[in-house]
Order: sequence, then C-alpha cells, then structure tokens
Amino acid sequence: MATERWLVRIRQPGGPVLGAGVLLSADLVLTCAHVVGEPDASLMVELAGAGAMADAVPARVAEDGWVPHREGDGLWGPVGDVALLRLRWPQPAERATTLHRLPPTRRRAVRLYGFPVDADRGFELDGRLGGRGGDGRVQIKPEPPEANAVEGFSGGAVVDDETDRVIGIVVSRYRLGALRASFMIPTGTVLHYLPQIRHFVPSESVIDRGFASDRALRRDSGNEHAEEKEDEGLALSLTDFLSGGEAAPPAASVVVGPDDDTRELPLWLAVNAASGELSAHDRAALLADAPPGTVPPIGSLDLAISVTGRTRAEVAERVCGRMGFVPAPGDTFEARLRGNPLPLTLAVRGVDRAREPAGVGELLGLLAEQGCRTLLVFDEDDEPARRAATAALEFRFRLGAADRLLNDCLALGRHDLPARTRRVTARAQPARGALDRAGKSFAAASALKHRIAALRTQGPPPPGRSMDEIEEVVATATTAIADLSAAIGHLDALVARRNELRGRLEAAHAPARGRDSASRAALDLSDRYCEARDLLWHAPCDVPAAEAAIRRYLDALHGRDSDGRDSHGKDSDGRDRP
Repeated sequence: MATERWLVRIRQPGGPVLGAGVLLSADLVLTCAHVVGEPDASLMVELAGAGAMADAVPARVAEDGWVPHREGDGLWGPVGDVALLRLRWPQPAERATTLHRLPPTRRRAVRLYGFPVDADRGFELDGRLGGRGGDGRVQIKPEPPEANAVEGFSGGAVVDDETDRVIGIVVSRYRLGALRASFMIPTGTVLHYLPQIRHFVPSESVIDRGFASDRALRRDSGNEHAEEKEDEGLALSLTDFLSGGEAAPPAASVVVGPDDDTRELPLWLAVNAASGELSAHDRAALLADAPPGTVPPIGSLDLAISVTGRTRAEVAERVCGRMGFVPAPGDTFEARLRGNPLPLTLAVRGVDRAREPAGVGELLGLLAEQGCRTLLVFDEDDEPARRAATAALEFRFRLGAADRLLNDCLALGRHDLPARTRRVTARAQPARGALDRAGKSFAAASALKHRIAALRTQGPPPPGRSMDEIEEVVATATTAIADLSAAIGHLDALVARRNELRGRLEAAHAPARGRDSASRAALDLSDRYCEARDLLWHAPCDVPAAEAAIRRYLDALHGRDSDGRDSHGKDSDGRDRP
C-alpha cells in the first residue's frame, strides 16, 4: 500500500485494529463512527503508506466531527456513521488526499482498502458499484463474488479505477448464503453530514450557479411575495421523477419561470435535497415542514446543469467534468461520452435559452441513449415544444436500452454459446432442442440490428403514436436471451458432467496401471480405457458416447461380460439380473 499514502490504520491504544481511515490533511482523518465506537474514545492512528509503518499518533474525534450510525425510518435504511478525527501531532501534509464527488454509477469499477486480520500493511479488493439507496449509501458488488469486504475495511477508502480518485469510504458489508456485497458512503453523502470538510473536496458543485434563483430563499416578512404559497404540486412532481423506480419515465418536463417564486423554491429545495448539497442541519431545518411525498431521497440527482447561453461543446465538457472523464489527445468531450454507459439522473434548465438549442438537444439525446434520465426545466410554457423535447428524449432512452439489450443478446450468441459448443456437443434432448431454439432466436435478433440504426435516423414517432418498433426489438432480444441462456445452461451441465467423468475415469484407472500389460485381458482393458479417454478429451466432447465408453471400460475392469454382468450374474451396480 506504499502508493496509497493517505491510507491509515486505526486501533485501540495497545489493542486490536478497529478499522481504516483516510488522511485529509496534516491532522484530520475521515473514518466511520462505528470504527471509533464512542465520541470520547482514545485512538491510535498509523500511516499505512509510510514505508515501514510510521509511529502511531494519538487521535480523538474532532469538534463537530461525530455523526453516529442511526437506523433509518423504515423506508431508506441506516443513516450517518461518519467521524472526523484530529491527530495530536500533525503528519506530512503531502501524504493527505482530497475527496471527489464522482457520480456512483452502476458497474463503475472501484477498489476498496482496509486492514483485515493479519494484513498489517493493508489489503486491496476489487468491485463494481451497484444500486443506491435513499440513505445515500451505494452497494459495491465484489469481484470475484467471494472476495467481499470483511471486518477491518470500515472507514477505508473507495477509489475509482478510471481516475484513481477517492470517491467515498467503506461503511458496511452484507453476507447471506451466496449473497455478498459491501456498501460505501460516497463523498457527496459525507459532505451532507460533515460540511466542514468541503475545502477537501475540490470538485465542482453538483448544481450549477443560476440553476435556481436565490430570490425564493430570501423571502421574509418584507418581501411582497411572502404570503404566496409554494407550489406543492410541482414539489410532488419533482420528487416522483427523482425518486425513480421501475415505472418512472426516462424524461419529464416542468415550467419554472425565473420570477415565479412559488415554483422556484420547490425546484431549489428538490435539487438540493436530491443531490446531497444540503447539509444534514440545513436539510432538517428547510424540510422539516415539507408535505409528505415532497422530499426526494439523497443521491437521486447526479447533476443539475444550466444550459442557458451554453454551446453543445460546453455542456459536454460539464458532464465529462462531473464524471471525471478526460478526452484522449485530439478527441472531444462529446466523443468521450460516447460508448460509455451513463446511468445518470440529470436536471437541465434553459434548453429554450441555450446558445445552440438544436445542438444541445442532440447532445441530451445522446446522453439519454447512453442511459441518462432527464428532467427538463423550461423558463417559458411552450407546451408543444416541451412535449416534443420530452418525447425525443424518451425515444432515445428506449432506443439505447433496446440497443444495449440487443448487443447483450449478440454477445451471448457470438461468444458465450460458441465457447460451450467448442467443448461439448448436444445430441440428445433436451439440450438439442434448447440449442435449436437458441439458434432460431439468435437469427431473429441478429436480423434486427439494422433496425436500430434506421430508427435512430427516423427519430421519434409523431405525438400520440406508440414506439412499437422499439418494443418489437426488445421483445425479440429478450426471447433470444432467454433461449440462449437456457441452451448455455444445458451445455454448462454437459461440461460439468464431462469434467466429472474425466475424474471418474482416472480414479478408476489408477489401480490398473500396474497390471501385467502382456495379457490379452490387459490389452483389451487398455483399449477400452483409451477409447473412453479419447472421447472425453476430444473437443467437442460427445458426453453420452463418452459415458457409454466409460461404462464399457468399468465393466471390463471388473471382469463383466459384454452385457455388463459379472461371473455371478450381477450387473455393474451390483444388482441381480435375470
């Protein structure tokens, strides 16, 4: 762990290791509250990346640095569980790191660092990010699945593979039977609980300046709009969209005029609450009296961007900056966004006031096709324009989802299935039937690939018309994936049976190797062994034929006749035969 100079180990004075932490400055360490145990606990902190382990430094919880674990409200799960430690003696500042607010998007590759038992110098695990909960925590799926975080990882850093940035800390693990998962508190959620560490987070705010007017927040008794009631219907609509879910639309639009305080405040509160920009204190103060259903979950918004006066290239650069993407030399920011899954939730304001409205609209279409859900905030209530923009984004979103599903199907048919058919052959039912069905379904799905490109060129259907062609692609690809997966399952079972028979043959033949090879019986036995072995190691293996050959070899090995009966009239499993 010498390269991870910010990694620290936390232990009881003269006692066991409690967990890990991240050095944020010469004298501040971020970790989990449950690692510390109590707010007045005495701790020892050791720099793991200091070559030979550096001397331990006494530490205590910093002022306002204690946010203990609390059970949630039954809807979103546990909250809190972060702590900020102050070291008694400052350490070299160059060992410290900064935190970054990269969106914790699904399947993003990460590394976890911690101190399991007997790993004094630290240990590294690989994983991919999974789903987010309304508590701001993010699931990490270990790779390989059995390599789950264990005790000693809590408080350790989660590092993004692509950018090598620290994007959060490990908080807990889950293990039930074959299920394995770890959880992290991303940087945005850490800031929600510990806003005082904001200057250790150099990345830009999730919300663009000017996205929502500050006028709505400055209302007081002298303001002429003080008696106006906020638009609760807008707050409900915003929360419904941001909360997501299986039935949530991929695109929606609302109108919030720049001088309409009754709608500016719900917009401001929704994007700040959803992005985690509000500290825990401010969130409690501002949303204490919020009507039910008007508070979106923390982490449900990845970026609120104002495109007023911006070009297409400037918007692409802003999204890349949020994702931590750096274009290759000579490449553009938009090109860097292509080909990457982007399961983000965006709020975009001012599409009707962009410097390049058509270009920005096309960029948003590209993002939708890559998996972005988008809330469009219009300044003017032009209903036909809003409906057209929303329909275009929904079309591109569903087109991209269909294209990815079709690509998954083609990968199964072109790579995964042939990899199995090179190992074993399927002559008998039900494997033969499953393979035939898979071939027909794969051919039907392959024929649809060109339809994606044609649909992208044609654009969304007119308002009121369904997207039947996209649904046809989805249905065909879904059926093909099911059939291909079934065939692969049958072939995998044959591969497993082949491997079992290989072991059985060698185990049975081992005692026979020392027999007199000059006798006719021994030669016959050797011939039958070679026949079975050749069938088992020939690719593709005919498993039923190999199984029959092994049966003949075993019968010969145990002195049975051609009918499988020994001299006492018993068959190969020891039962009497007529």
